[in-house]
Amino acid sequence: MPKKREGMNKRLGLGVFAVVFALYLGSRPPALVAYRDTGEMTTASRTLGIAHPPSYPLFVLVGKTFDAVPLATGASRLGLVSVLAGAGAVAGLAGIAAAIWGVPGALFAAALMATNPTFWTVATVQEMYALTTLFAVALFGLALRLKDAPSTRSWYAACYFFGLFLGNRTDLLLWAPGLMFLGWPKNWKRVLPTSIGFGLLGLTVYLYLPLRSAQGPWHDWNHPATFENFWGSITRKGYGATLDLLSKNYAMGELFGVNMVVYAKHLWASFGIIGIAAVLWGASLAWKHDRRRAIGTLLLWAASGPLFLFLANMPPNPHALAIVEPHYLLSDIALLFFAAEGAAAVFASFSGAWLPAAALASALLQPVVMGRFPEMARRWDLMLYDFTGNTLRSVPDGSALIAKKDVQLFSLWDAQLVEGRRPGVKLVSQGIAHSAWYRASQKRFDSGLALGTMRSKNDFNRFLSENKMPLFATPDSDIPEGVAPTGIRGIVARISSAPVAGNPSPFLIQRGDYRYEERPEFFTADLVDSLSLSRQRRGAALASKGRYEEAIVELRAAWTMKRRQPEAVTFLGYSYFQLGRLEEARAAYIMASRLYDEMLALTEEYYSLPAVKESIKGRAAHVALNLGACLERLNDKGEAERSYRRALVLNPRFGLAYFNIAVLYWNSNPRRAVAELEAAVRTDPNNAKFRKYLAVARSKLAGTR
Repeated sequence: MPKKREGMNKRLGLGVFAVVFALYLGSRPPALVAYRDTGEMTTASRTLGIAHPPSYPLFVLVGKTFDAVPLATGASRLGLVSVLAGAGAVAGLAGIAAAIWGVPGALFAAALMATNPTFWTVATVQEMYALTTLFAVALFGLALRLKDAPSTRSWYAACYFFGLFLGNRTDLLLWAPGLMFLGWPKNWKRVLPTSIGFGLLGLTVYLYLPLRSAQGPWHDWNHPATFENFWGSITRKGYGATLDLLSKNYAMGELFGVNMVVYAKHLWASFGIIGIAAVLWGASLAWKHDRRRAIGTLLLWAASGPLFLFLANMPPNPHALAIVEPHYLLSDIALLFFAAEGAAAVFASFSGAWLPAAALASALLQPVVMGRFPEMARRWDLMLYDFTGNTLRSVPDGSALIAKKDVQLFSLWDAQLVEGRRPGVKLVSQGIAHSAWYRASQKRFDSGLALGTMRSKNDFNRFLSENKMPLFATPDSDIPEGVAPTGIRGIVARISSAPVAGNPSPFLIQRGDYRYEERPEFFTADLVDSLSLSRQRRGAALASKGRYEEAIVELRAAWTMKRRQPEAVTFLGYSYFQLGRLEEARAAYIMASRLYDEMLALTEEYYSLPAVKESIKGRAAHVALNLGACLERLNDKGEAERSYRRALVLNPRFGLAYFNIAVLYWNSNPRRAVAELEAAVRTDPNNAKFRKYLAVARSKLAGTR
């Protein structure tokens, strides 16, 4: 490459880096971001801990390096890793593309990548995805160089870096066939043993896991100090029951088609029609002019796109889609290189500047055109910071606090271990409280807690008997049936009756739009869902004490936060019914029924498991029963029976619905009443109430003959 052009490409790369760095730095949230495992990553980096499998040792070590910089907070320092990596990845793409196809096509592809909503998101959170994208761009560029200018030394370097980069995320394994196809040396038989050696040398970054685990850090997921646990960590077999294992409930490939539809929507949102046209045109040109590069790039795309989705086999519900979305980025990179080639060819065919300028502008305006810019502009997103602060303010010192979901739990880890806030609160990680490594870690650091499984009523009772301290639960915790909260303190549910000091209604902060349906991405919406559930629980607790007017205020607030929540509306109906406001109760129950119908429709769209569907049907059946009782009080017996029948459609074993229908016919049609009561007894033969009234109804029927 001529020195003049090489210098121009360097200046282009630096310019792109500066612009994108400023864009990402200015749009990132000021604190820990509500996104997947950000709290765990900050905790692992600060404490040199062992994150969940495969434990991401390279990211932890890089994060620890940045944590040593005396700048802002720990979350900000780790977030800077993603900002730098994101800007570096875009600049690297621009530099590689400019060297092959020229500046216009490179700028077009760089603009598409920089404004890709998924990539923009991961470049502003404390996660390892942006760093993997930077590594992927570097490996692609190195593979192209090896294709055009084979070098044994460069090949060995590629093998080493590939192994090393797997220490950040193992997704890069999907790129191995495409990279080898592009850069495979002709003398491969001679260099193969040394190549494997360099790859293994890079993988030695994983030795961090057993070495650090043997030192007994607080954060020691799966305790990979032993070979068995080490192997379980790097293969993810030591992860336990997580959302990742949800795919095991479906046949292999069962969800491939629906996931490809979702992926197509991602491409549309990220590339737009002009970007997709550039990709297709670039791929056809590559196939025509450089078949090896075309096939290698297609292998990269196919392995990290369609093949990944086939293997992941995840249901298309919002949580699963949020987990899968950042994995699209590796396949996006392959398409971006096609886009650069296609755009360069188009730009070269026009002497005027208006069409290239319009195409470049369209790429830059992708977030605005596709309606995703509000999700990107998160400079004042403090929702997770406020949620964590409100949670900790709700719990007095000397208490135990149960949390479960990743964002909520890990943000509390970050607050205590990174920021040093509220060390007097004992955190209990509900999903892993039974794990040997977690219990051993808590014991080493003298938590004073007797831990074990936290799923059933008996588990909670055991915890309360063995730990003589007040117990609270965050809204995201799974409180089992039979464990009724004794009250709500701030935003947490009080589980035990042990006396506590302090203000039961601490000062709470809410900054931002707390409407679930208006949140543009899943994880902040899930925080709103948690807070809505807290208000709902408070309302339900007030209603159980007969304080219905106060309950209505809380339940309305809960419903305002999440309009698609039928539970809060159900409790509203109950409160209105108890106050004798029957028309309002009827309206609330009808709304709850409609919301349950919407939920059941979504279970089909999301391919939900049968147990989930049956649970929703059971709750909807109770709403239909309550609506029938309300209609009966309003003397609309025809509609009341229809509502009871709807309850039976939802739950054919719902004996109480048969019983209520029998009451409707008690005086007017004794024979019908007997038939309904017989059906009720068949659903629940041990129900004394059903048997008692069946005997009375039969006697009454016999007396009328």
